[in-house]
Amino acid sequence: MDDSNHISLKKLVLPLKDSKVLKKLGSFNKGTIHKFNSKKILLGLMIAVILGLLFATYKINEIRTRAHVVYYGDKEVGIVRDKEEAERVLETIKEELTSTYNIDVVLCSDISFEDTHAKDDLIVSADQLKANIKSKMTFLVTGYALIVDGNEIGYVRTKEDGEEIIAKIMEPYLDMAAENDDIKEVKIVEDVKIEKRDIPLNKLNNKDELLQYIQTGGEEIKVHIVEVGESLWTISKMYDMSVDDLIAANPDKEPEKLQIGDEIKLVVSKPLITVETVEEVRYTEKTRYEVNVEYSDKMYKTEQKVKVKGSEGENEYLAKIVKHNGVVVEKEILEEKVIKEPVHELVVKGTKELPKTTATGAFLMPTRGVISSRYGMRNGRMHKGLDIAASVGTDIKAADGGKVTYVGRRGAYGNLVEIDHGNGYKTRYAHCSKILVKKGDKVYKGQVIAKVGNTGRSTGPHLHFEIIKNGRNVNPLSYVK
Repeated sequence: MDDSNHISLKKLVLPLKDSKVLKKLGSFNKGTIHKFNSKKILLGLMIAVILGLLFATYKINEIRTRAHVVYYGDKEVGIVRDKEEAERVLETIKEELTSTYNIDVVLCSDISFEDTHAKDDLIVSADQLKANIKSKMTFLVTGYALIVDGNEIGYVRTKEDGEEIIAKIMEPYLDMAAENDDIKEVKIVEDVKIEKRDIPLNKLNNKDELLQYIQTGGEEIKVHIVEVGESLWTISKMYDMSVDDLIAANPDKEPEKLQIGDEIKLVVSKPLITVETVEEVRYTEKTRYEVNVEYSDKMYKTEQKVKVKGSEGENEYLAKIVKHNGVVVEKEILEEKVIKEPVHELVVKGTKELPKTTATGAFLMPTRGVISSRYGMRNGRMHKGLDIAASVGTDIKAADGGKVTYVGRRGAYGNLVEIDHGNGYKTRYAHCSKILVKKGDKVYKGQVIAKVGNTGRSTGPHLHFEIIKNGRNVNPLSYVK
């Protein structure tokens, strides 16, 4: 059912083809499109301008913030705008070090760069960069090594310093050669070189200290054989060493218990450079004579006499003498000439057996008994002999061979026998009860010469025995065996 208010489109037919409405609509569409295109173009231009400005701003900022991270070795030391500035700083440091130490300086590391961007507040000043590099710096200096047989023994600033050290080592020997025509050659034994080196500054030596080290810095072990009466103290004085140094060098030895024949090690200084001098010396020297022996059966075994007195001869020599640092290490005889022949000595020795009555030089105890009084002060007086208590009639024997020089009674001694042994010694035998020899008899060691008694001033039977040496009484107990 049709609604009176609903209009059917199919039934509505408008006259649009040539109508004014259609013309107006066409006119509206063309204007609108033209205006839209203009706005679009304008917007594009605006965007392009903005982008250009942004790019220009970026480019300006990119150029203005360009920088370089500076590395000394592998350590970062700052950020700079200009590489050349950092290189100038490093060169300044090298010049200052060279001026300070008066020697060429070789830095252990160099600087390198890494591109970056940084604001101005991150850029370091030249002074700060210099301080940063120095804080990370290790450096070498150019010096010269003194090389002995391939071993570097020290370092000096200049080659001239090394040459001066060598010259001072050789100087005393060259002076000797100038004054002594016998010195034919002066040279250094070792292979010594002076070579350029880059070394840490603290390894450089003072040339005077290096010279002293070369002269005394080495060590050499020598051995001393202990002789009678020697101790570490006497040995230390002999070699101008301290006792403590000797003890340290001989930890296996007890200082208080040294034995004859012990080997004591001596650590003595030895120069690191050896100066050899070669001399040709002409000199004379005494030659020893030989001692020949001739035997005679007309003389006792203890007798000998010089039949022909010997005298030294004299020879002239030309010798090649090699010394190391003034000590002779080699001697070669080049020529030998006899100036005077030696006279050989002839000694005659006896072969005849000694008579029993000859003194032997050793004394035996003259009787058996108990020592009742010794040699020395007794009751405020000097007792000059040895009292041996024994029974009356006990044998008294001659203490050694000799000649009887007194027989008889003598005051407090009572019956006395005195024997001269012919070698500076005499013996006395007192208080005898019986004497079995007479004056002038020759007696042998151990021969019975008397009997123990109690004659003279005596408090009981005993033998009073004295030994007189060169006219003076001595203690018999120091001589009898």
